[in-house]
Amino acid sequence: MKQLSLLLLVLPFFTSLRAEEFKVASVIHPLLAKMSPPKVSEAFGKGHMAVSTSSEEAAKHVAQGMARLNTAWDFEAYRHFCEAAKLDPDCLMAYWGITMSLAGSEHEFFEQRRLAMDRMLDLLESEEAKKEDRWTDLERGYVQGAGALLTQGVRVSGEIFKAVSKKFPLDIQSRLFSLFLLRDGYDKLGKPLVGQLQSNEGLLEILRANPDNLSVMSFWVSSQAEAPLNGPGLRQDVLPIARKLIRLHPDYPPFQLMLTHVEAKCGNAALAIQSALKAVKLYEAYMSSGKVSVFDCEGWVRSKLYLINLYETKGEHDEALDIARGLAGVKVSKERVFSRGAGLLMWEGRTAGARIMMGRSDKASFYEGQEILETLPEEQWHKEQSFALFYRDCLAFYLGVRIAVSVKDIENGKILSKDLLKRAQALEGKQELASKTSTYSSWLRATNTLGIAIAELRGMLAELESGATKLSAKNWYIAAADRQGRPANLLPPTIDYPMELRLGDFHYSQGDFENAGKSFREGLNVRPNHLQTLKGYQKALVKLGRTDDSALLAKRIQAVAN
Repeated sequence: MKQLSLLLLVLPFFTSLRAEEFKVASVIHPLLAKMSPPKVSEAFGKGHMAVSTSSEEAAKHVAQGMARLNTAWDFEAYRHFCEAAKLDPDCLMAYWGITMSLAGSEHEFFEQRRLAMDRMLDLLESEEAKKEDRWTDLERGYVQGAGALLTQGVRVSGEIFKAVSKKFPLDIQSRLFSLFLLRDGYDKLGKPLVGQLQSNEGLLEILRANPDNLSVMSFWVSSQAEAPLNGPGLRQDVLPIARKLIRLHPDYPPFQLMLTHVEAKCGNAALAIQSALKAVKLYEAYMSSGKVSVFDCEGWVRSKLYLINLYETKGEHDEALDIARGLAGVKVSKERVFSRGAGLLMWEGRTAGARIMMGRSDKASFYEGQEILETLPEEQWHKEQSFALFYRDCLAFYLGVRIAVSVKDIENGKILSKDLLKRAQALEGKQELASKTSTYSSWLRATNTLGIAIAELRGMLAELESGATKLSAKNWYIAAADRQGRPANLLPPTIDYPMELRLGDFHYSQGDFENAGKSFREGLNVRPNHLQTLKGYQKALVKLGRTDDSALLAKRIQAVAN
């Protein structure tokens, strides 16, 4: 048990509790007491490791929790692991599960995670003291991986799970964890780095060997859905699996959300909307029957955000605006600011109405976007606990610049643009503090969005000038396009249109129809559903005399619009 001893040394902030002092209620957040018990599904309990416990029901809930972890529903996983702990206070894997389901920067449940981690290690320590063989080597390996994840980082944890998977080659779960934790992302061109490539190949190998395993299929779809893929790879290798999950379990909301994400990235706007609508209904039924609040159901927020994005890109502006106004008015209590649902609502939901106005061109829309940002009073933005208010103000200034550009007021546009830059830099300066909160990922998305938006505005202001300054607009639009990413984390892009749209429009205005067409086409690689970009590409093809291609694109435009 050398690894366990080393692990205990790096946990000075965890206070060991004697078994007789421990109370199961300490790892269960009081919010759960108000909710109905989590539902058990036989299909989601198959294919998991054996659990050392005195209660068969506890083992079932551990299996259910693992299934929820694999399908991107951490809160529901936490609820199942809590049920297991209640049924058997000495169930090691129940506390492992609580630790893993709360492993993110979830400050609201930090104390429960700390105590669950403490209990998990305390149980192992007591086993060492008593020289009893209470847990399997597989379970001990899982505990070491969880402990390393919180104390030594993702890579160390991934290596531990990798070692576990080699020792127990029939255990699929440990291999899935190792591949997930050891991935290292993609380069600027969207090509997988070494660790990412190994992860992708490993997951595909497991999928081929276990084509009907829900955990494997879910891991595959969620991991590849966050990749900067487009075209045949996504359509051939990922979309069929996402659709298969729906055929098997059409009433499971995370699968509908996954399918929404993949269909949208494949350019299937209408199908993505169908899945998003189903996801919303299923999450609402879950919240109603389980007495779960929106703050504990981030999937509902993500599904709504996708509907806003998809309706807007299809040109169904009223539908997008109606949903955006609804999210902008959801209040958040001070006590729930650090919940995942509240974080998404404040950073993404409340700003969605303003952000869809960025793709429009009339002054009235920009004023309306500013008005949406003021739906709730400033105190509802909880600036003592969140930096979302900074983001709101930056977006308001962005729309102010767009108002100036729309009336060709260069002077005021430049003044407002400078103010926006200062505010955006102030938000960027909050990185160290933001990294310690549960909304760090939202902060990252926000600052990147502002970087894109500021470059875009500089291009627009340059276009109002003449000579060399006017021509510099091209470089600003290229800079904005270079900062774009692909949709990830089961969220739509923060800006629904591609910056290549701006570049294409600029080339078109200069009579350079060849480069205009090229830019529009590249924009469709980023946002395949965007109606305005499709129309821009078509008008460039007409100017180039490519009538056959233009006619084919007209059919695509009609399909997206419908």
